[in-house]
Amino acid sequence: MTQRSIGIVPAAATIAGVLIIGATAAQAAGFAIREQSSAAQGTSFAGVSAGGDNVSSIFYNPATLTLYDGINMSGQFSWIIPDVEFGESSASTITGAPITGGNSGNIGPQALVPAFYASWQVSPDWFLGLAVTAPFGLVTSADSGWIGRYHGLGSRLRTYNVEPMVAWKANEWLSIGGGVQVQYSDARLTSAIDLGTIGTSQGLPGGNPGDPSQDGFAAVEGDDWSYGYSLGVLLTPRPDTRIGIGYRSSMDVDLEGDAEFALSTYGELLSLLSGALTPTGGSASITLPEMVTLGVKHDITPTWTLGAEVAWTRWSRFDELVVEFDNPAQPDELTRENWEDSYFLALGATYKAREDLRLRAGVAFDEGVVPSSDFRTPRIPDADRYWFSVGAGYDLTESMTIDTAYTHIYSPKANVRLDATDPGHEGRGDLNGTFTSSADILTASLSMKF
Repeated sequence: MTQRSIGIVPAAATIAGVLIIGATAAQAAGFAIREQSSAAQGTSFAGVSAGGDNVSSIFYNPATLTLYDGINMSGQFSWIIPDVEFGESSASTITGAPITGGNSGNIGPQALVPAFYASWQVSPDWFLGLAVTAPFGLVTSADSGWIGRYHGLGSRLRTYNVEPMVAWKANEWLSIGGGVQVQYSDARLTSAIDLGTIGTSQGLPGGNPGDPSQDGFAAVEGDDWSYGYSLGVLLTPRPDTRIGIGYRSSMDVDLEGDAEFALSTYGELLSLLSGALTPTGGSASITLPEMVTLGVKHDITPTWTLGAEVAWTRWSRFDELVVEFDNPAQPDELTRENWEDSYFLALGATYKAREDLRLRAGVAFDEGVVPSSDFRTPRIPDADRYWFSVGAGYDLTESMTIDTAYTHIYSPKANVRLDATDPGHEGRGDLNGTFTSSADILTASLSMKF
């Protein structure tokens, strides 16, 4: 095979994948990464918007800065171990020819997600903060010969978000905060291309739809800078109760990238005759969704604290993806997504076993964003998720604390029913099957106060 830049089907498929790969890790709805606080994860993030565990709560609500006097720092790592497999499968081209190949195997490689937080009390009423996080993304990888290869092979999305913040403590019961987000996104996607079907549809002799020996392989990389903000309010109506409301804004992402394509001999001939498989650029724009969170914490006794959390994310912004190409010989590509807004609900408790030891547990329900099996693809095997978490916090010294947590996430079986006659699937074919998904997450953080 030879290498050249590509357009048409491969670029559309891979650029679309930049935006939808996080779901395969079964960690949060859509392609968000919820694991931003080791302390809060022990309760499945119940009450995290009301703060109090450590400074990592500022990711969800910048107003919680006012809970942390002096100078505070916290660094953490979350180790995500997904198991996402596609089975009970069948596939065919738009001409009805069978597509051969095995099941996917585990398409969710393990990932390590870092985060860092800092706060500084500059006066009795004013506080500054900094959060460095990875709010979106993950990595997926399937074998090049699997049965769903025309719908996706590999995906990688990395985001780096830096957010300076400020908070004001208006009085003993009200605090207000806000931050400015600067985010860099970097992505790489790969797909197999059914050149046999494409060539046959264009009247090129010798094409064999679904024939892996005629497949092409495409890879595209893209990046962009995005900007947003966050707002928060913290209410303390009584000494044993806190209520927090957080808001993270939407962010516009305009991806531009170049693609590489490995062509078979048949594909080289198709490129010469069509003029479409020549070097080209591609671009796609989406809006990352805003998120609103509401958290409550209540001390029912000196040793027991209950927490609850509700989060709403506006995933309905991701209705469709239009990919535009510079080469006029190839048409723009449309991929229907039709995602829906989602809710996250959590309940948890913290038990103060000793002055230096806190034990945590919590459960949560994370609503999926894909409305039906007609929109669920190997790049978006999204479905409802159920969280079960335990954790602990231990004070190593008066100024140093370690927090750890373990979470198991279970997702019911999710069907895939993709039709080759639907927009965007003409060159990918039919795909039917079932995804089974679960994940285990281990996290730890070290926090220091000065």
